[in-house]
Amino acid sequence: MGDFIQDSTTNQIFAQMSRRFDAEQLPEMIALQKEFKVFSAKHTLRQSFALLGIVPTDTKERQGWYRFLECLKIYKSDMPNVTGHDRMVKAIQRNLESKTPLPMAMICHAATDDLQLKVTEGKPYVFSADPHIVISIPTTPRGHARPRAAGSGAAKTPRATKSNE
Repeated sequence: MGDFIQDSTTNQIFAQMSRRFDAEQLPEMIALQKEFKVFSAKHTLRQSFALLGIVPTDTKERQGWYRFLECLKIYKSDMPNVTGHDRMVKAIQRNLESKTPLPMAMICHAATDDLQLKVTEGKPYVFSADPHIVISIPTTPRGHARPRAAGSGAAKTPRATKSNE
């Protein structure tokens, strides 16, 4: 996730998210959502993921992860007038509260191809025939500035750099 966390930490976080929302753990996530509304407008992604333990094991990387999640509030999404942050919260909430929830997969795509956080239904893994809700986050490699959308003030916000917190 670019300049926020190390590449190895990004892999770890995506694995944690994919595992937490896979078919085996989906019943537990549905129960947690039903009882505690973990994903709702009342909670930020930072709060929800921290509660679920979806955080880097390296405590030095956590602040970068939290900054990235906060930065999603300025990302655009595939829904008009909805930020990437709110789109992700709504997609998870809607899926967990639906009559037929699906496993979820978090992936990334090149921000140079599309600056929007996207939510689709599909089969993100070649090794699985199960349909998933797929959340794809626009990402840039470490050391590369996030592309700016023409005429978009939100996309012009500078990216945070990794600190030694």
